[in-house]
Amino acid sequence: MLTENEIKELKFEEGLEKLEELVAQLDDGDLSLEESISYYEIGIKLKSHCEKLLKTAELKILKVSDKEKIVTEELKAIDNE
Repeated sequence: MLTENEIKELKFEEGLEKLEELVAQLDDGDLSLEESISYYEIGIKLKSHCEKLLKTAELKILKVSDKEKIVTEELKAIDNE
């Protein structure tokens, strides 16, 4: 199974794919209780990692949007002079 370091190296799409695989295996019901708990713990780590990557992407988009807004406002101010 995946280690914490391996999870941290995953891109968003890879993490989501691994999470979907874990969910499918848990849904099959063929795992022992111990395996299910282990898979669940890894799933929580994958979920957190994916959420972190999404939040980072969102912040980058907001930063670019804010810069674009500032530039647009400055250009409008120049046009009005």
